[in-house]
Amino acid sequence: MSYNVRLFNHYNWIKNSSTKEDIRTFINEKKPEFVAFQEFHYDYKELIDGYKHSYIGLNEGNVGLAIFGNRKMINKGQVLSDNKRKIAIYVDFIQKNDTVRLYNSHFKSYNLNPMSFKPNKETFLKVVAKTKMVHEIQNNECSILINHMKKSPYPLLMAIDLNNTPDSFVYKRINDFYFDSYTQNGFDFGATYDFSFLPIRIDYIFYSKLVKVNSYQIHNVKLSDHKPISVFFDI
Repeated sequence: MSYNVRLFNHYNWIKNSSTKEDIRTFINEKKPEFVAFQEFHYDYKELIDGYKHSYIGLNEGNVGLAIFGNRKMINKGQVLSDNKRKIAIYVDFIQKNDTVRLYNSHFKSYNLNPMSFKPNKETFLKVVAKTKMVHEIQNNECSILINHMKKSPYPLLMAIDLNNTPDSFVYKRINDFYFDSYTQNGFDFGATYDFSFLPIRIDYIFYSKLVKVNSYQIHNVKLSDHKPISVFFDI
């Protein structure tokens, strides 16, 4: 499972005091073998209490990436950007008689809110400049991550909040090397994020050769601004 939990609603974006506990209940009910969290707030680590093993990589503000699972993690690591920000974390685990690598990644966000835009030239120029800057950052993150994954000695899975859509340049770069579990399972439309009332797909689970997708699901729960996605694999 891949899930951007939006800091477990730390700043009360969703006006519901039980959101944190509801996330825990959801995870415990679904019982994914591994769950990869983006925007994971370390203060709520104890909420994810149904797993024997975990690996957490934090950036600023006690927030970052986390992987929880019941299989022993025989190796752990990080993928860093040029400015030492954690683009991704990964763990290696044993599956049957093979070793598998699981990545968890979160690319730079555009942080654009069309509802707050003013229809003037100044706003337009600021949006263009910010979009260009984030595009360059994402492209650099993509290069670093792909180069790291290509060196993996094992079959791999990658959960990612790409902060971009399937028609983006960074998606196509990753998809040149790895399979999108959503499209490989016969889907042609689905949304994991509501961008100012426009549903889009920006959360993915990619995989390499020697891995087979059995099923794919987008969970229709409103505990974050993202929806969790689950994939069952044969390796």
